[in-house]
Amino acid sequence: MGSTHLAAQEVFSPYEQVYLHMSRAFKHLDKEHWGVHCVCSIRHEVRPHGQSTEMALREAWKQLAIEYPGLTVRPVNFTKHFQALDETILETWASQTFFSAGREDADSIVAETGPRDLPSLYWLPQSSEIVFLSQHWRTDALGCCILLDRLFHHLAAGESILEALQKEPARLSPSMEVAAGATLEENEDVQAYARERIATFHQKAVRSGGLPFEGDAKRLPAPTKHRDLTFTVDQTKAIVQACKSLDISVSAAIHTALARTYFSFADDQDEKKKGYTTVMAVNMRPHLQNPYNTRAHACQTYVSSITPTVPYATDFVDAARDLTLQYKTWCTKQLMNSLCWMYKYNAEKLFGPKPASPTAQETSVPPKPPSGVTLSSLGIVERHLAGRYGDCVTVERFRFGVSMMTRQTLLYAWTFRGELTLSFDYNEAYYTDDTAKEILMRVKAFLDEGLKVQV
Repeated sequence: MGSTHLAAQEVFSPYEQVYLHMSRAFKHLDKEHWGVHCVCSIRHEVRPHGQSTEMALREAWKQLAIEYPGLTVRPVNFTKHFQALDETILETWASQTFFSAGREDADSIVAETGPRDLPSLYWLPQSSEIVFLSQHWRTDALGCCILLDRLFHHLAAGESILEALQKEPARLSPSMEVAAGATLEENEDVQAYARERIATFHQKAVRSGGLPFEGDAKRLPAPTKHRDLTFTVDQTKAIVQACKSLDISVSAAIHTALARTYFSFADDQDEKKKGYTTVMAVNMRPHLQNPYNTRAHACQTYVSSITPTVPYATDFVDAARDLTLQYKTWCTKQLMNSLCWMYKYNAEKLFGPKPASPTAQETSVPPKPPSGVTLSSLGIVERHLAGRYGDCVTVERFRFGVSMMTRQTLLYAWTFRGELTLSFDYNEAYYTDDTAKEILMRVKAFLDEGLKVQV
């Protein structure tokens, strides 16, 4: 390619701006909220006279940027800045984003990484792990899995950078509103539906059941942490079989067990009677227009949320069956068509002018900060990240998570190599490791009880 680089700009959409705002919310504390990360332990067979794993990974990382140029985008205010890639720009980008960590471990890297404008890939030679970190406005959980799948493909293939640069450049993936084909035209019915959806979402999200936390409303965040509970292959098989026999999904069973866990912590009977409402992350990728529903668009955030409520007094299986149905029916043509207006109203509600200042009496007692649990299921990871790449690369362990700077937490569920994992992401300023462990053990206990299995 020539030496002239075509600089281009693109404004963040209202949907993307929400993630960008959240990413920057704790920048003054040198922390990033909702930063996504993925940790994989790999086995790499270095070929005779081949590059070291570190150098081969660095070249594969550059190949990934050519395939997904969204990895090179930098945010400037609310505008995306990017350039056409050539050897020089690509090498500069790699020097700013690829690192070999000597004595650090994956958890320390995740906990200590502050706000950045670019993604990062760390190679940890002592543990044979890679750590991928990205801003959430750039990609989502399943996008991370696909990106790493392609990274390991490039690592195994050892392709030529020069040949890759000579091909037709890949384009940036559009925002979700565009990928969904949502209307930009003013339409009273569409706008009314969008307003109602966003108003209901905020009402339910604010009302979502919270867990007890440490400290008061003024306590500042500390490093992000996680606690995992992994079931054996046989235990996972027992859970899956029990769910199949009851005609419920594994995600719905976990969701119901989480609701029971919330009820077990709640002291207020009136709050319990309202049921348990949580924000549930849902994958938008299968519902987008072609080609945006393909792996070629992994470097973009295509995720949304629903807010199902689990009634307090409902039977476990009945609640799980209702959730299973909601998971299948939440996406409608009307919803997809209204996304432009929904996210416009959502951004306005989150970041627009606030109501007039409350009186001194009203501010004497700070409001209780939200401490709800967002639930997200990655499903079977191998559907997105194969894990084996010829006889050269094998992924032996996998973990995904996000950095949390608030009292809200995230419970991720996934299956990798036949093992179901529940991973609880939290901030250690507000929850102890013992509390995180207790939450997971209660989820497991309610899962055992509800499915009538002993795992």
